[in-house]
Amino acid sequence: MAFFSLEHASDPRPLVSSLAGLRARAVASWQRHRAERVLESLSYDTLKDIGFPSVDMARKDTQAK
Repeated sequence: MAFFSLEHASDPRPLVSSLAGLRARAVASWQRHRAERVLESLSYDTLKDIGFPSVDMARKDTQAK
């Protein structure tokens, strides 16, 4: 027969905090993914209206740096 005691167990808080951090990162990643999918579904004219640069402008900005 095995004996199980919680008195000698190590502190579970580091495990809980690391799992909570992992969950928070996963949720943030999923939210970014959803936002990207929504933006990709918008028309070019709508993207221009809300201030996204065109592909040509983005290339000019990276070449100037």
